[in-house]
Amino acid sequence: MKENGVRVLRILGREYPIKASADEERVLQEAAALLQERVAESRQRFPNASKDELLVLTALNLCVPLLQQGQQLREAEERLAACIEQIARQLQTT
Repeated sequence: MKENGVRVLRILGREYPIKASADEERVLQEAAALLQERVAESRQRFPNASKDELLVLTALNLCVPLLQQGQQLREAEERLAACIEQIARQLQTT
């Protein structure tokens, strides 16, 4: 088992110590890099926003596609369930 430790992520010039395993470090670094990239985009769109405002705006912009993907997943699951039900009905009639 990998040892849990503290990983330090730097976001908007501030360090955030996060307790995570060595296995989680890569994904945390990728998440921090994505957040930094999106914060930079938000900074261009909202040049007068404070750091806190930039983080909130960026978080909202990251949440929208996440919610959309969740909805798409639910719709795909519903379609799959309907197909399975239809196949089951057809198998019962044959």
